[in-house]
Amino acid sequence: MEAVGALEASPVAVDAEAGRIPRAYGVDRSGIHGQVARGLRIGRATHFRRL
Repeated sequence: MEAVGALEASPVAVDAEAGRIPRAYGVDRSGIHGQVARGLRIGRATHFRRL
């Protein structure tokens, strides 16, 4: 949780996005990978790269 929070707080956009994905998928249980990607408005390929 600390690592995810640190990534989300990063001023670098790619790192911040990389922190939002595990939180949405694993912690918040927002759905399957495709649903999480759509919810964050990114493509599936980007989702898996960031994950």
